[in-house]
Amino acid sequence: MDEIVIQPAIHNAVGGIVVLAAIVTVMLNWRGLLKLRGVGADAAAPPSLSGWQNAALIALQIALMVQALIGIKLLDQGLGTVQKYVHYLGGLGALGLVMLYYWLPKRDARDSSIKALGLTVASLAFVLMTFIIGGLYARGSLS
Repeated sequence: MDEIVIQPAIHNAVGGIVVLAAIVTVMLNWRGLLKLRGVGADAAAPPSLSGWQNAALIALQIALMVQALIGIKLLDQGLGTVQKYVHYLGGLGALGLVMLYYWLPKRDARDSSIKALGLTVASLAFVLMTFIIGGLYARGSLS
């Protein structure tokens, strides 16, 4: 693994994919919640998300994990040590928020959608913070 050298541009490109995945996930969860607007708690409805919402959550988690692995490799190469805490907090915090969804109890489909939307919005905030601050550091705007 030490022979493999990863360019920082790859980390930036995957970061863009993570931002896009987070935005799509928020939009799908918002759409899922709007579909349930006005629907009361239904004992027959399972407390789960639609297939697209689940797929988006999984894709976001995979993108965040890939991005974290690339970031760890860049740190191993000696790059980005100044901003490592921003990345740990932003990247792994975003992943933790998305994963928290699976641990929370859900009463019905509406409750499940509310929790998914709230956590993915919070995750998007972490992703945007990390992407913007990381980009500013990379360009030398912050030091």
